[in-house]
Amino acid sequence: MIERVYKSGAQFLNNLIESILTLLRILIQSRMPMPLPPRRQAVCSVLGNGPSLRDTLENHLDFLKQTELVCVNNFAHSPYFARLRPQNYIIVDPNYFVFTENSTDRPDIRQTLQAFQTEVDWPMSLYVPRFARNSYVIRTIQAGNPHIQVVFINHTIARGFQWLRHKLYRSGWAMMQSQTVVVAALFLTVNRKFDVIYLFGADQSWHEQIRIDDSNQVLMQQLHFYEQAKDVAYEPIYSDKHRTRTDSMAAQFLSLHKAFRGYEVLREYADSVGVRIFNASTKSYIDSLERVKLQK
Repeated sequence: MIERVYKSGAQFLNNLIESILTLLRILIQSRMPMPLPPRRQAVCSVLGNGPSLRDTLENHLDFLKQTELVCVNNFAHSPYFARLRPQNYIIVDPNYFVFTENSTDRPDIRQTLQAFQTEVDWPMSLYVPRFARNSYVIRTIQAGNPHIQVVFINHTIARGFQWLRHKLYRSGWAMMQSQTVVVAALFLTVNRKFDVIYLFGADQSWHEQIRIDDSNQVLMQQLHFYEQAKDVAYEPIYSDKHRTRTDSMAAQFLSLHKAFRGYEVLREYADSVGVRIFNASTKSYIDSLERVKLQK
């Protein structure tokens, strides 16, 4: 009995502190939320870039075309980008927004930007964090392609009491921790009030591609559906922007914990607002979203 009271009191105190810190972060980081574009259809498909998306694109393209599409990060590297003409695109990786015309270390970002400038001739909403407003990438897109509407979102993390978190989520002042862009994409589709959301290409199998070399450097092979494994090298995971210090194995698994915890918080929120999310990825380690399998 005493132990139960102690745990309950400790949890309340923790939620109180986290709630106060959340409100302080919002005061500093967030701005008045932009209205999200209204949904075009009742059902949407969120496409992660995991290797399993290749199977979905090869076998279920007709299904995808019947839904409103949401793509993320470097999906534009694939020829399916122009074929599917997605209505929505989400990028939250901070590396995009420190990229400049003189950067040479991220050819993938340059390729995505080039695709936005030259291929997109259909209406597309691009969702990015508010801190990206004055970045080179966003200024270039806004100046160069009128078909792309940029929607700025508050990427502030809310923790603490559930009732407060959910209120902040619904209003757009904050969101759950999005260690992976797929969580952010699902969060935005929940707030756009789709009836049903299907998730594809969310392998979330990074742990399968982690290695450690003889110098105790943590290496990772980051595979995407538009690449072949033989063409992607294992590279060090750096813990600082200057790439002078590599991350530890403990830090990597903490990062994985945050990623999967994000899905749990997302599922809890989606249930509270009556939005159904189905994980239709042919391979996935996400255990908090209901699994479904599409028939050919």
